[in-house]
Amino acid sequence: MGMTLPEKKGDSYVMTYNDYDGEEGNARKGEKKTLEVDVVIGADGANSRVAKDIEAGDYEYAIAFQERMRIPEQKMDYYKDRAEMYVGEDVSPDFYAWVFPKCDHVAVGTGTVVDKKGIQRYQQGIRDRAATRIEGGDIIRVEAHPIPEHPRPWRVK
Repeated sequence: MGMTLPEKKGDSYVMTYNDYDGEEGNARKGEKKTLEVDVVIGADGANSRVAKDIEAGDYEYAIAFQERMRIPEQKMDYYKDRAEMYVGEDVSPDFYAWVFPKCDHVAVGTGTVVDKKGIQRYQQGIRDRAATRIEGGDIIRVEAHPIPEHPRPWRVK
């Protein structure tokens, strides 16, 4: 996938992509195609390729880290109608930590802007704070994501 910016007013963006048209499996090659468009909306996340292509600039971000945990059913009942949010230096110097119920498990996590390298320590802090309610749980998935703190300097080009 690639994008060529318009050279002058009235020109189109040119998108380059692979058309797989029914091909399946890992060995598929696809046919390289282009598409001319008047507008491109970069809805491709915090690490947007569209934003990079239009040189939208950098932004400050928080790092969010969470573990999805399957906890015993009787403990899951506690979270049936509740979510928990925690604040304090042990769980984050500038953000919050959480235990959010999901369909059949909980998400236990935290975030920070100012101490990204300390995220593991803060994750241990939320685990310690929620210990009695998540005890006996098994981690089924670990996730980490950047969360933009503000829009990029350039939003339209």
